[in-house]
Amino acid sequence: MVLMVIDQREALPRPTSAGVPATEAGTPVAQRSLWKDAVYRFSRNRAAVVAVILFAIIVLYCLIVPIVSPYDPNAVKFGDSYLPPSLEHPFGTDKFGRDLLTRVAVGGRISIGIGFAGTFAILTIGLVYGSLAGFLGGAVDTVLMRFLDALYGLPYLPFAIITTAILSPEGTATFWTMVAALTIASWLTTARIVRGQIVTLKQNDYVVAARAVGARWFRVLGRHLIPNTFGILIIAVFLDLPAVVLGEAFLSFIGLGINPPTASWGSIAQDGRAAYVLHPLVIVIPSLAIAALVLSANFIADGLRDALDPRTRSDSG
Repeated sequence: MVLMVIDQREALPRPTSAGVPATEAGTPVAQRSLWKDAVYRFSRNRAAVVAVILFAIIVLYCLIVPIVSPYDPNAVKFGDSYLPPSLEHPFGTDKFGRDLLTRVAVGGRISIGIGFAGTFAILTIGLVYGSLAGFLGGAVDTVLMRFLDALYGLPYLPFAIITTAILSPEGTATFWTMVAALTIASWLTTARIVRGQIVTLKQNDYVVAARAVGARWFRVLGRHLIPNTFGILIIAVFLDLPAVVLGEAFLSFIGLGINPPTASWGSIAQDGRAAYVLHPLVIVIPSLAIAALVLSANFIADGLRDALDPRTRSDSG
């Protein structure tokens, strides 16, 4: 009997200094279970899993095809203009004889790169602005949020167009010009979401306890509050990414985005606009790529929201 008790006590998790059982890797059991449960719930969402696979295929296509393709995406061959799909050119060619399979992949690098860079900038600005407004509260919160409300009065697309024109006075928009313009026009919602989350979290007992023991405000904010917004920020990545990609495509389509011969999905679609009746593939293929990326990102965001929402965990089985 004594040996059985000793064996059972040795099999129990060892408590940490904070009284929380530790796993083999040193991660608290509750935290490990939270993320494992989120992964399990996400994997049960078939639409989200299919969206992840489609998203990965698009990204790999944009990364690999330009490396293995024998065609220069910017090489002009007027003799090969508007060739139909074939084994040599699976997507055909454009009016300059450029291989569309290669050019769409190169354009995807630019569009998706602008999307991720813009999304990272949006999350950074929104996190800093929203967390300061929500944590400091009072007059600071009032002033910051009224300024945010004033910016909300500017429509998104006209705001992005004006910002692009200001940042590119000579009409030569670059990768970073597009990132800056779309970030300035898109960070408002993220800041509001983070601010609301911080306002809710700072009422919790662990924040009150940290303040009671004399922790400084920036330590409370950086150690206890901001890490608890990561779930929302992960979802925001896949909500902001399609918006930035669509914004870049729209600006390039109307001639305010990436300048030729550099390709992006919007600029390729703009090239195909004039000949879409006789040669629809030039505009259809980049449009389908944009639609596939946007839809997959939205389905991933929905799956992440359901997986990370604690209010729906009781339904998981």
